[in-house]
Amino acid sequence: MLQITQRDTFTKIYNYEIIPNAVNTDMFKYLEKDEEKRKKILSIRPYSSKKYANDISIKAILELREKSFFNQMEFALYGKGKYFKKLTKELEGLENVKIYNKFLSQREISQIHKNYGIFLCPTRQDAQGVSMCEAMSSGLVPISSNNTAIPEFVKNKETGILTENYKEIAGALEYLYKNPEEFKKISKSASEWIKEICSHEKIILRELKIMEEI
Repeated sequence: MLQITQRDTFTKIYNYEIIPNAVNTDMFKYLEKDEEKRKKILSIRPYSSKKYANDISIKAILELREKSFFNQMEFALYGKGKYFKKLTKELEGLENVKIYNKFLSQREISQIHKNYGIFLCPTRQDAQGVSMCEAMSSGLVPISSNNTAIPEFVKNKETGILTENYKEIAGALEYLYKNPEEFKKISKSASEWIKEICSHEKIILRELKIMEEI
C-alpha cells in the first residue's frame, strides 16, 4: 500500500501507519476443516467490475476439466452484476459447478463458509480484500493474486496461495487437492493470521495508540 500510494502521489512518505479494515472474527469464527473440504471451492464476488477477475476464476475452473479428480470437486459461485450471465455462461453444463446470481448478507456468508474449504478470489486490484479476509477468518484457504495489497494479507503457502494467472490458480487447486495435510495447516494459519492483524480488538488498539500520539 505504501509503495502504491507513493507512486500514485509522486511523493515520499516517511511517517505513516497502515491500518486494515476490521474483520468480525466472532461472526466469521474459525471452524476446523476436515480434508474433504479441500474439494469444496467457494467464490463470492461482485460481477460489476473486471477488477474482481471473475473471468480468471472461470478460466481456472475450465482448465481443470481434463484432470481425473475434477468431478470430485465442487464449486459454488455467488455474485451479481452486469458481467454475471456473460461470464458464468461458460460453466453451464458442468454438474459440479453451482451458480447463484444473488447478493448475500454477512450472516448468510458466515453460514456458507462452514461448508467450504477454499475461497477463490483472484483480483486485478485490491486495497485489502475484506471478503477474502472474512473467509480466512472462517478457515477457508484463499487463492488470490500476487498484486497490489494482497501479499500484505496472504503469505504464499502459509496463509493462502498467491498466483499470477489462471493456470497458476488451477495449479493451486490441484496442489491443495493432492496435499490434504497442507490444506489443513494453511486453513488454521489463515484464521490465526487474520485474527492477529484484523480483529476488532487489534484494530481498535492500533487506532487508540495513534490518537494518543497525536
